[in-house]
Amino acid sequence: MRKISIIIFLFTVSFGSLIAQNEKNIIYLSLDEVVTQSLNENLSLKSKILDYESQNLEVLKSYSTFLPTFSYQGMFVKNVELPVFVFMGQSFTVGTPYTFQHSLSLSLPVFTGGARIFNISAQKSIKKSLAEELKGKEAETVLNGMQSYYGIILAQSFFEIASEAVKVAEQNLTQVQNQYDAGVATELDLQRAKAQYYSTLPKLESAKSSLRISKQQLKSFLNLSLEDSLVVVDSLTTKKFLKEIDNITLTELKQLGLKNKHELLALRHQLDATNQGEYLSLANFAPKIAISASVDHQAQMEDINVSWNDYIRSKSIALAVNWPIFEGGSKIIEWQKAKIRSDQMELALKQFEDQSELFIEQSYFKYHEASSNLESLQETLKQSNESLRISNLLYEQGMSTQLDVLNAQLLYINSKIDYQQGIYDYNISQLKLLQSIGKLNTIWN
Repeated sequence: MRKISIIIFLFTVSFGSLIAQNEKNIIYLSLDEVVTQSLNENLSLKSKILDYESQNLEVLKSYSTFLPTFSYQGMFVKNVELPVFVFMGQSFTVGTPYTFQHSLSLSLPVFTGGARIFNISAQKSIKKSLAEELKGKEAETVLNGMQSYYGIILAQSFFEIASEAVKVAEQNLTQVQNQYDAGVATELDLQRAKAQYYSTLPKLESAKSSLRISKQQLKSFLNLSLEDSLVVVDSLTTKKFLKEIDNITLTELKQLGLKNKHELLALRHQLDATNQGEYLSLANFAPKIAISASVDHQAQMEDINVSWNDYIRSKSIALAVNWPIFEGGSKIIEWQKAKIRSDQMELALKQFEDQSELFIEQSYFKYHEASSNLESLQETLKQSNESLRISNLLYEQGMSTQLDVLNAQLLYINSKIDYQQGIYDYNISQLKLLQSIGKLNTIWN
């Protein structure tokens, strides 16, 4: 009886665990929640944050070079063979078989040619560079998250349009079939209606697959479980992300971008770091001065039975100057390499500035292109909808052909797809323009 109870208990626990594993969370996402989730949960952004935190430690480490080094050393020596000196025909053994020693030492670099100061300055510049890179990574992550989010809404719209196309084609096929049975429509009209209907089915399956994939991609991007169910609460409507920036000229946008773009600011701080690297290499030409002090306790023993009274204490203070005068030209070579790195960084900065201006210009014209196209696409959709209504009405009255109806259906469906794509392009073009000038963070700040 006890075994049966245990088996029932284990089965209940296993079955409950299986049910719990199969349960799916339903996650509702809005655009604001996507921004927050992107900033908090994206794995790539988290890795960048760790890089910045690591550099914080490097800055602290650079300050530690001004602090003294305090160390302890304990040593036990077994002299296997003691030295023997011969003097006037007599030999003398020096030392004892066993030596015990304890030492406390303190060392402090007094002068390093400014290397420590230059290193601190370089590490601070690298920290500032990583801070700007982190801000740029945040903007890139949010942009990708919002693109994926709008991509889901666009895919949902395409799926709805494809479903509507199937429904319209099916209604048209039914109408033509009835007219064909009544002897009004021709065989050619019926075949065209069937072809139109069956041609819409693969597009519906493709739209369904695209919607499923786009949701999985966003869940992966936001570090959500792929087993969860994702529900998008927003619809595809035009947004005004630019606000007051919408009225700024292209020249002003370029100036704003060169001033605020995070990647440019990061490169400028990297240039400062490489310039400090030049001074750091020059510091190698200067002498190094260090002061040290030590307290030693040593016991010379004939056996290993040592006590504290057997130790002899000694103290010392030393001032050391180390100045390598010639090292085969290696220091000069390192200094020249540091200058080359600075020149390379200046070229990289100039190249990126030119690329940034070009990207701002491209984003600017893409936005205005999308804005103009949206008005045309909206009017096209309105006219194609009216054309479809009139074509169906005329066909019912026998004043139009089935081919006219099919063409009107195709124009309407394509116009609706183009209009939804136009809204998507309009919204995304604004986001890319904001990113190009380093102002995308105005969305969440």
